[in-house]
Amino acid sequence: MEKELVDLSNTLLEIYQKNLIFLEENFNDLYKRINKLSNKIDKEEYSSKYSLEYNNGYFDILNLENNTWFYGTNSYEDADIRAVNSNFTKDGSLDLLRKGKGGIKLVKSESYSDVMPIIEYINENVDLENIEFHKIYKMVFIGSGLGVHINEIFKKLDPFVTLIIEPELEIFRLSLFITDYSIFNAGNKTLQFSIEEDSTGRMASFSRFYSMHNYMNYNIKHHMLIKNYQYINDELIEYFSNNSTIYFPYTNVIRNLHRTVGFIKDKSRFLDVDLLTEKLFLKDKEVLMISAGPSLDNYIEFIKEHQDSFIIVCVDVIVKKLEKNNIVPDIVVSIDQSPLCAGYLDTEDKNYLNNSAIVFLSQQDESVLNVVKGKNYYFSQSIPLIKEIGFLGSANNVGSFSLKMAIHFGANKIYTIGNDAAFHQETGSRYAKDSSYTIIESADIKELSENFISSDDNIEVEGNLRKIVKTNRALLTFKESFENTYSGLKDVYDFDIYNLSDGVKIDGFKPMKEDELKAIIKQNIKFDICNKFDSVSKILEFEDYEDDIKILNNLINKVKKYKKNNIITKDEFLENKLDLMMYILNKTKLMKSGVYGNIFLLYTELVDIYVNFILNIKQKDLHTKQSLKKISNLWADGVINVLKDLKKAVK
Repeated sequence: MEKELVDLSNTLLEIYQKNLIFLEENFNDLYKRINKLSNKIDKEEYSSKYSLEYNNGYFDILNLENNTWFYGTNSYEDADIRAVNSNFTKDGSLDLLRKGKGGIKLVKSESYSDVMPIIEYINENVDLENIEFHKIYKMVFIGSGLGVHINEIFKKLDPFVTLIIEPELEIFRLSLFITDYSIFNAGNKTLQFSIEEDSTGRMASFSRFYSMHNYMNYNIKHHMLIKNYQYINDELIEYFSNNSTIYFPYTNVIRNLHRTVGFIKDKSRFLDVDLLTEKLFLKDKEVLMISAGPSLDNYIEFIKEHQDSFIIVCVDVIVKKLEKNNIVPDIVVSIDQSPLCAGYLDTEDKNYLNNSAIVFLSQQDESVLNVVKGKNYYFSQSIPLIKEIGFLGSANNVGSFSLKMAIHFGANKIYTIGNDAAFHQETGSRYAKDSSYTIIESADIKELSENFISSDDNIEVEGNLRKIVKTNRALLTFKESFENTYSGLKDVYDFDIYNLSDGVKIDGFKPMKEDELKAIIKQNIKFDICNKFDSVSKILEFEDYEDDIKILNNLINKVKKYKKNNIITKDEFLENKLDLMMYILNKTKLMKSGVYGNIFLLYTELVDIYVNFILNIKQKDLHTKQSLKKISNLWADGVINVLKDLKKAVK
């Protein structure tokens, strides 16, 4: 018996050492964290919370703080049961393809018109109620435990990309004695980890997981080890409810390309990133950023009284409310592609914005320019088309873009009002009163579905000025966007953001109440804001795109020849398709801007989600020679249409 225990101990150490070597070579940061924890334990600088115990033929984790077992049952038998219950259907997965009413047929949308023929083909030919996959491409394990269940489920489902999430480093360290993690990264398989990360870190891990083989993001299998990890499961649902190429279609970028070229032709002024980051004319100014959240109503009188103490930056949807209250913004920001923005800026007093600088992204509908004709407006590139003026970037919403712009202009003391990322806690309104746009939400909290992703899911989160606020997943995208802007610039610029909004807590934003701001505000030295904007912007010369058009014509002919290929097997289709994609991408490198290649990649990422979905389904007669030829031609027709749209955009 003693020899058996010695042999077992040696086996555990061998597995542990093999894992350390694997982590050091492939996940060095995680390896260093494991080593640091181990050294602290060895030196008795850290009191272990858990211990690995062998009990009646199986291993378990003993919680030393409350003397309870992690499994409380045979961990190997538990793993076998979990593997038996795992399958190749949509059970236990996130279904990321948008469904219409009834939740069965896939949604068709003009925003990705060139993909619609394939979606229609799927709706007509695939039994969407009884899906079984040939392979599981992407899988998330929430909770490592000792890793035994991961091993057994992995052996059965054999996913290509595996993400393992464990909120406690110490538990993951114990699993290194039991489970050989190198097998999940062998061959063409990819392993990713999220170990003892906070919510922001997990979101970054979800992003890396999403980006790996993103053309397979039609279904994400997931397995939660214990109910205590439900909050991580909710975060996973939240991430994938807010991030999908379906929500940011390539057609928008083509439209942006067309509009940007048009604004250049019209001799509009464009911001020059090098100039604005050199002059930093908002540095040491008290900058008040006003968004349209419902808590703005609490501050209107304060803003009206103290407007001369700030450089006021506001979003377009709130302009009419400010006009009604005799508050004149210094800078107005409008980035949406919608013609609705024209109405936001169509003020009662046509001279109201005469001394304000209006900043657009170069994706604005032309009707907006008719409203601001004769006023001081400036474009920031919505896509990086012209290298000489740089690219300020974009954002998911006008509030976070306003913040990004202000920081690039040197703003280092920023006070935000109305960026609630939550609806009014009593009325359900998303916007302040008298905003140019209104949406009313239900403020009820309902039980959430385990796998159904909905932007309307209402949840309770930590508040900025109160302990808890109610919001929904759609509104939380504003919080995420603000946090991404903050984290992307905090190491580049020195700034502080104070949040007076009565909404959700935004990481990096310091909560502040009105009385606190009143105690510190002082008179700003005002200046001619439009003169400053003139000094950091320029009128661009229109470039001739004839050479690019010749390349696009060549590519269109190449795709037409591709359609003549005989397709017999799935592998043959995928191989020919990949060859053509690589040819197109190599040719786009010869063009004036990388935008062309990026647009093509956006199209292929979206269309390939549907193509790979249908190729991965087990169903009789779905992958015949005739079916594969049909799918191949539908894909090629979409490519031709995209290339033709690019030609139109730059003519």
